[in-house]
Amino acid sequence: MSEKRIESIDFWRGAVLAMIFINHIPGNVLGNLTPRNYGFSDAAEAFVFLSGLSVALAYARRFRSAPNWTASAPLLSRAKRLYATHILLTVLALGLFGLATLLTGQEQFLAEHGRATLFHDPLRGLIGVATLGHQIGYFNILPLYVALLLFAPLLFVTGLRSRWRMLLLSAGIYAVARLTGANLPSWPEPGAWFFNPLTWQFMFALGVFAGLVLQDGKFPIHAGAYRFALALTFGAALIVTDVLGVLPDVAQAVSAHLDRGKTELGVIRIADFLALAYVLYCSGLSAKLKPTAIFSAMSLMGRHSLAVFGAGSLLSVIGQILNATAIRSPLFDVVFVLAGLWTLYKLASFLECRHRITPRAATAAASADFVRTEELSFTR
Repeated sequence: MSEKRIESIDFWRGAVLAMIFINHIPGNVLGNLTPRNYGFSDAAEAFVFLSGLSVALAYARRFRSAPNWTASAPLLSRAKRLYATHILLTVLALGLFGLATLLTGQEQFLAEHGRATLFHDPLRGLIGVATLGHQIGYFNILPLYVALLLFAPLLFVTGLRSRWRMLLLSAGIYAVARLTGANLPSWPEPGAWFFNPLTWQFMFALGVFAGLVLQDGKFPIHAGAYRFALALTFGAALIVTDVLGVLPDVAQAVSAHLDRGKTELGVIRIADFLALAYVLYCSGLSAKLKPTAIFSAMSLMGRHSLAVFGAGSLLSVIGQILNATAIRSPLFDVVFVLAGLWTLYKLASFLECRHRITPRAATAAASADFVRTEELSFTR
């Protein structure tokens, strides 16, 4: 399998980024249409799984032909870039919330979702942000991604020898973390990371496993497995919706016993996501959507995922502020979300054009240098 981009992966990554943008505006009416309302998993599981899959397709082969440290260098470089992006986004978000407080006088913007420490004790708060020990709400998935990239070399070294051994190692770490409650501590506020890297690494490893399988061919499609996954997906939807409202509190009762929440990544979340992912894979939905404009737009956003994620995060902050201070209505929700998605699409289009022009300019410059060199050598 070549290491060219797989459009369907870009499509799903773009779709996940769109869902994250929508879900990061609490109370938004369109949030009711996202998958988190029809299953135990949500966009976070898909984001981490696709990250593992993409990282495997992009970097795993390096570990076959180069020393482990050399092969790990691009992953470390990527982690540093994500870390810098996280710091920048956090600072910009705090600036937006601070400006909103100055303009509206609403103090809740300084206190909600872990922002109080940064505004009331800036030095300790900023040290906490810089060390990833303090993460404000809705800005805590990039620190997880940084931690997972640092863990990825171990997965590749193990996985290229035996994919199943790698998955067993990851499952063992997950089980120990769940049984002991181990997590990375937060600071200066007491507590732990919102996304526990010791448990979420298993979802990342599942993505790496899928990427390694795709490098060797295609995922097998079994009719029995498909029917089981389909039944599990529909069963989860019925439970989460309280059997379409017929049996109230069913979702709450099941979640209390089987779902330990996002932080610990409950087993039911993993099973629900894997079932849904397998159903979508077997259905060939992305191939069916390929001729459509929505596929093209989502794929474009997926190709420039970091920039789109960053811009979407800041747009969601603006949406939160406007919902709390100005207009709150279903119509406004729809207009704002559609305008935000259009903005993200235009950003991706700009970056795509820039990406295409830059290589051409580099090629033209190289050709010009070659011509000048030839002219100089001829005149000599």
